Amino acid sequence: MNLYIDFGGTNFRYALEEGKLFTLKSVDIELISFLETQINLEKNIRKIYISFAGQVKNGKILSAPNIKIQNFDLGHYFYDKYNIEIFLENDLNCAAVYEYSRHKDADVLALFYIGTGFGSAFVIGGKILRGRDNIAGEIGHTPFRKKGLKCGCGRDDCMELCVSGKALKGTFEHADEATKKEFLDGLAFAFHTVLNLFNPDLFILGGAVVKNNPFILDFLKEEYNNSSFKAIRSELKISVSDIDDANIEGLKILSKG
Repeated sequence: MNLYIDFGGTNFRYALEEGKLFTLKSVDIELISFLETQINLEKNIRKIYISFAGQVKNGKILSAPNIKIQNFDLGHYFYDKYNIEIFLENDLNCAAVYEYSRHKDADVLALFYIGTGFGSAFVIGGKILRGRDNIAGEIGHTPFRKKGLKCGCGRDDCMELCVSGKALKGTFEHADEATKKEFLDGLAFAFHTVLNLFNPDLFILGGAVVKNNPFILDFLKEEYNNSSFKAIRSELKISVSDIDDANIEGLKILSKG
């Protein structure tokens, strides 16, 4: 059987094949220990699929701005020790695979998730935009505005420092006015950047911050109405993802080839 895992900045979710989806806190997880425990409990695990909130390539964790984890070659370790294959993919790429499976008429699909951090992914012509190192589309780590603190990636000016759950330190409603303004300024900047770089025909939003603040959808629709080249743009569909486990569902699609 396959083991599916979604390792996010806040929540760690896992399921065996079509079994129940379990949710733990990410801070409580030591990934290698967890995987070895599951392998010993479930003797017939053949492949492990992991959606990871960070930068990954060829079974290796390259960077994890919102997760305290050692950069590690998971693929080689588990294949050499247990003869089990590890499939490791960026979490937003997994979510984008799921969303595209439901919207295959989209020529350019753009995805923004605002949860612990600020993630994005793009499907162009039916293919994930990856770049040379599988880190294309990391809008949350675009330089935006200097802050008095460091991002998990090491910079002090990332978009994510203004547009994310950790930036709000709770809810948008209870944030101070300066934080709210920075959040909306950053989100608008990211949105217009994507509009002009990729000219998407479908824009999907997700993540806890988006789902807990429905006004964000209307805010971006208004930004679109005030966007450059609006008069010559085709209509853009903007919507909020209708499920909470798009990452896991994307992994399941990827597992079927």
